[in-house]
Amino acid sequence: MISRKDRNILLLDTSSKKIEFSYIKDGLLLINERLPESENADMLIYHVKKTFNDKGIELKDIRYVSLSNGPGSFTGLRIGSAIAKGICYCTGSKLIEISSLDILANKYSGENNVISIIFSNTRTSEFYYCGYGRKDGKLIRLSDYKKDKPEDIFKDGFDIVADEYINNDHFREFEINVKDLSGISNSESQLDLTTEAIENGMFSNFNTSEPFYMNEFIPNN
Repeated sequence: MISRKDRNILLLDTSSKKIEFSYIKDGLLLINERLPESENADMLIYHVKKTFNDKGIELKDIRYVSLSNGPGSFTGLRIGSAIAKGICYCTGSKLIEISSLDILANKYSGENNVISIIFSNTRTSEFYYCGYGRKDGKLIRLSDYKKDKPEDIFKDGFDIVADEYINNDHFREFEINVKDLSGISNSESQLDLTTEAIENGMFSNFNTSEPFYMNEFIPNN
């Protein structure tokens, strides 16, 4: 078990337009910031360094870097991965990679099982998705990560959540209500999953780590 004092964790999420970073020191949340919508992921390292400097925190104190590793924005994932790996290289921090779909599902507080969805292709109305439930209060995956169209995603007994407003005629056609969780910060959910990963020793090698672009995903036919 890792003590709270050892949990100096930097959380990074560049997987969507909602770019966030947080810092937990000695188990306490000291920083929880979201970049202005007008700024891209390439501004993240500037804001991290400035915020750390303003609060008198040194990057060398970071023990773990948690990265929301996709699926999501191709460019955002590349930039987030480069920043995370650079910090790990310079500070000796350990890298934890968390699926964006897992973080999204873990934010949901409803009683039903849940399917989290992230746009893959707006032109073809395809989404990346995964089904989840809970056991003893912990998020568990009930399916593989997949890519499909809306009519193939819906399952009875599952709520569907997204990290943005989904204005999609296909979902309305099937009377599917997609719950928009974009107003809820990802930090608490990501920290929850990161803490579990640390306790289970689930670390990534930053020398070989790559964003989860989902090109491994094959749509169901």
